[in-house]
Amino acid sequence: MVDRYVGCILGLAVGDALGFPTEFMSLDDIRSRYGHDGISDFVSYHRFPLGTFTDDTQMSCALAEALLETRGADLDTVMAAVARRFVSWSIAPDNNRAPGMSCLSGCRALAAGVPWRTSGVPDSKGCGSAMRSAPIGLLHHGDLAAIDALGQATSLPTHGHACALAGSVATAVAVSLALDGVEPMALLDGVLAATEPISTEFARHLGRVHQALDLDGDQALALLGDGWVAEEAVAAALYCFLASPRDYRQTVLRAANSNGDSDSLACIAGAVSGAYNGLDAIPAAWRETVEKSDYLIDLGQRLWAASGA
Repeated sequence: MVDRYVGCILGLAVGDALGFPTEFMSLDDIRSRYGHDGISDFVSYHRFPLGTFTDDTQMSCALAEALLETRGADLDTVMAAVARRFVSWSIAPDNNRAPGMSCLSGCRALAAGVPWRTSGVPDSKGCGSAMRSAPIGLLHHGDLAAIDALGQATSLPTHGHACALAGSVATAVAVSLALDGVEPMALLDGVLAATEPISTEFARHLGRVHQALDLDGDQALALLGDGWVAEEAVAAALYCFLASPRDYRQTVLRAANSNGDSDSLACIAGAVSGAYNGLDAIPAAWRETVEKSDYLIDLGQRLWAASGA
């Protein structure tokens, strides 16, 4: 189980780093630059070295540290720590990797003293909360009530739309179910059941994954969307996992080679696949090269220890 925890944290960071150079690129442009199969390994990107991850991993780590710091505390105490960690991230020098506008707006409001329940952009359904919520599923593995409560609460500081709340819960639930090694389609059904009461719009879009699995990769991702909003990002990421549930490498590369928000898709898909398949499923070269690998391993181990799994 500890390997699954570490696999989730490293898995999301590796996927994020693979998708960093392809974010904002069309699939045609990706293939034109990197060849017919698209990106297949870490590449340097502008001034960033191989294996650099983005705000997706940074915010996941900030959330994880806040949850560990306040394990067992009441919701307001937990969320006060989340708010502090998010504000610290927002002003850190290494927050220079195309962070999302809703995340930055929410952090500015938090820094100005706006309560966490109302600091987020009310109508933002961006995927910023879905990309960072995997640690909730790790720390509260198997406790769907806690995952639901924290998933929704930790979205509110930045993203207030019901789809964003559902997306945050969805990633965390998917990770929790992946730790149990449930059958892949049962994992999708579990995420649908958890999110439908929060947002029928989100669940309706997520239901398209069933149709996508009958299509080829390009058609499937075109059906599910570019991932800038929560329902598209989670649906596309879960499609990438379900199309190759026992192959971490194929899962994250499929997500990284996509139109739009490739790093977030690969981050979410990498979290689920890493939790499902464990640390050894991630190629050794990627585990060793990804930014802050020692810290990520330690974080995964601490989440496992705190969870009691």
